[in-house]
Amino acid sequence: MKSKGPRFLFQIHNRRGLGHMMRGINIAREIRSISPASEVMFYAKSDAASALCDRDFQYFVEKDLKNYAHWPDVIRSFSPDVVIFDTVIPKGISEKVFSDSIRYVFVMRKGLESKNEAIFGHQILDRADLIIIPHSAQEFGYELPPILQKKSCFVGPIIRPINKKTQIELRERYRLRENEFLVTSTIGGGGFEQAESFFKKIFDIHRRIHSAIPNLRHIVILGPNFGKPLQSLEGMDLCVFEQELINLISISDIVIAEGGYNTVNEIRLTKTPAIFLPSSRSNDDQEERVRLLEKMGLALVFSENESFDAVGREACRIISSKTALKKMREKYQDDHLSTGNRLAAEQILKLSSTR
Repeated sequence: MKSKGPRFLFQIHNRRGLGHMMRGINIAREIRSISPASEVMFYAKSDAASALCDRDFQYFVEKDLKNYAHWPDVIRSFSPDVVIFDTVIPKGISEKVFSDSIRYVFVMRKGLESKNEAIFGHQILDRADLIIIPHSAQEFGYELPPILQKKSCFVGPIIRPINKKTQIELRERYRLRENEFLVTSTIGGGGFEQAESFFKKIFDIHRRIHSAIPNLRHIVILGPNFGKPLQSLEGMDLCVFEQELINLISISDIVIAEGGYNTVNEIRLTKTPAIFLPSSRSNDDQEERVRLLEKMGLALVFSENESFDAVGREACRIISSKTALKKMREKYQDDHLSTGNRLAAEQILKLSSTR
């Protein structure tokens, strides 16, 4: 029997990273907080869905990685009121599965200009009843075609909120002492080809700062999609996955990361000094994203073409400098980030009532 509450199905493209999945989880949690009777299911392509959904939401992991073989079955069995697509156009989902009885949402994150132009003209946006844009209009930077403007809503970044109680629990779980200097390094999902290069730099930076910072603790998040063995160094904790990453970032003295949408916004929300090692992506521009923070004095950025030695040497200098980190934290006093979780959830719930 179908539940009394509205039903929401999130279609998630998450074979290598976790960004799409985390955004969906954040929206789903807000939907559930507003409408506790709501039923939520995630249709994903990675086993990471089991860890992220846990007991909160239903999920189905598609094993057909090239296509969406079980998508019609999931639609029939779950019978959603609203289907939410995120960022990536699902190539294998046929137009035949669209139904007049279902409302459709497309979450449109900022991408490379060529990618955004292609999305603007895609039939899935014609079919969408609502377009959620997880940026401010200024940050998004593209002018929407008039037909899309009418059904689009700029909500701001969709990221998990900070929780002080969870931060205390993290300190206990990792056995962090008050006098320790905590560095957190994260690459997100860890499934991209650049991951090995990222971790080589992280290990080099660690060797340099370990001798410079006596009370160092360095937590390195590998990502559930990395899958390659690494041997930890003295003063380093290797962790495959940390569900409470934003709260770990919040208690860190500095974070080293690539430049993904979620991580960058989580760092801004927690007001944590950062070093970014952005890498090339086919859909968005990580370096553009993190250069903004550098321009604001909130972070240090190294391009992919900078030498291995220069990255390690300069990163060590910044991490070891109390003055440099203090300046970054002072600059954060002028940075104000408003999250869009609530507004996105309200807009989607409103859509479900028109079904």
